[in-house]
Amino acid sequence: MLRLYNPPRNPMRELQIKQALAGHLANQAQAHQVSLIEELRLHGGEVRADLVLVEQMHCFEIKSEADSLARLINQGSRYGWVFDRVTLVMAPCHVAKAMDLLPPWWGAMVVDSQTGTFQCIREAGLNVRHKAASLASILNKEEALEVLRKEGHIKGWRSKSLYLIQQHIAQALDLDEIKEHIRAALLARASSATAMH
Repeated sequence: MLRLYNPPRNPMRELQIKQALAGHLANQAQAHQVSLIEELRLHGGEVRADLVLVEQMHCFEIKSEADSLARLINQGSRYGWVFDRVTLVMAPCHVAKAMDLLPPWWGAMVVDSQTGTFQCIREAGLNVRHKAASLASILNKEEALEVLRKEGHIKGWRSKSLYLIQQHIAQALDLDEIKEHIRAALLARASSATAMH
């Protein structure tokens, strides 16, 4: 669980931005439930999404002043295979360069390091580039087996490797079914993480 944010005197670090962003998203949601997951592993851990708003499958990639934009292109394509929306949340020093690099469907926000507030530069558009195998790669073995159980495909899969189970899910189910299973698994994961804090 993220701790409450206290504004710093120096430029904000990634963790501070993440804490402030979690509060910002919770305030925007008002009475609605907000389920957030930090450092969500994608593609076997090759890429980690900084903060995910699960209900909307909206990824927030954070770039503090100390961060480089060098990996943004690679992250962008990987995020595009999984999330419905993606927003880059950045320090003001990155705005000019980042806006040239971002895919047109990505949103962009700037964080004020003195106040911990956010300004939206561009709203995130809806992504249509999902890949079934990339979505299935989010599931751990227990979650993947639960998907197969719900779909009536569990026989013979309990002893298989996670990779083979994920591959089977990607091939056996249609994309919309996979997306719904992923959202349900991540909501359960976020709920479990909240209960542990």
